[in-house]
Amino acid sequence: MEFKKNMIHTFFSIIATLLILTSCSKNSSKIVKTKFNEYKVITLNIFEYNIIENKDEYNLPNDLGFDSVFLLDKLRAWGNKKFKVNGEKNSLSLIINGFSLDKKNIKKNKGLKKILFSEEEIEYNLKLKISLKFFDKNKDLDSLNLNGNITFLIKDNYSISQKKDSLISAYMELIKKLDATLNLELEKKAFSKFMAI
Repeated sequence: MEFKKNMIHTFFSIIATLLILTSCSKNSSKIVKTKFNEYKVITLNIFEYNIIENKDEYNLPNDLGFDSVFLLDKLRAWGNKKFKVNGEKNSLSLIINGFSLDKKNIKKNKGLKKILFSEEEIEYNLKLKISLKFFDKNKDLDSLNLNGNITFLIKDNYSISQKKDSLISAYMELIKKLDATLNLELEKKAFSKFMAI
């Protein structure tokens, strides 16, 4: 009788341990959504502004189960809202030189984790290269090149919605950093003639 009680107690202990480990695993996979729409709009002393896309340098595959090219629309929207045109001379071209999503690494669980959780983590790297080309009335060129990348993890048990949220969060963090660098660079003396007073 005592043996049977011990077996039942051991069985429930194992089940409770598995449930605790499973719940801990699920908590760590929650995705924090990042919002970035409070960036500083810059008013420029320019007459003409356009966005040029170097489509040969895009590598936004559909590895995550959806078409990731939608990020280009988000990037265009940021570029169109970031700069306000207020001048009668000078021009600016925002050139998207490169935009890629690359699979870097696959992390597999080992030992007890492999038995309890079959999920893998895939490491992705999102890269963005942009250039700002300013032309004054004499067609002299001033340029600013910005490069950024961010690495993030996606578990293989994520739903398509969770994968998309992870990609959007990574993009938002990347554009936030590039935007901050852009603001600092445009405050330098070299670009003062293009800034609206």
